[in-house]
Amino acid sequence: MPIAIKLTYVSLMFQMEDINQLDTDISEAFQKKQMDKVCSLYYEAANYFEKKSDIEAACFFYTQALVMALEENHDLKEKIIHKLEKYGRNQDTTLN
Repeated sequence: MPIAIKLTYVSLMFQMEDINQLDTDISEAFQKKQMDKVCSLYYEAANYFEKKSDIEAACFFYTQALVMALEENHDLKEKIIHKLEKYGRNQDTTLN
């Protein structure tokens, strides 16, 4: 197997482990009712998908993070709002 393919495979495996760990961390934080941590983890997941250029997934997680941030009055709420505005997700299109 050429080295470039091996490196790509190894990189992909690390990325999959990262997102799987993030999923586990979110589930545990929910079970422990640590909603401030859930907010931070959703924000981390959103950043992960944004770096992967998966804007739909990123905005989904930014939206979930914003719900938690508003409920918990979390410090991240302004950053999250900025991210959603960046992708045009700051308006309720159902009102138009």
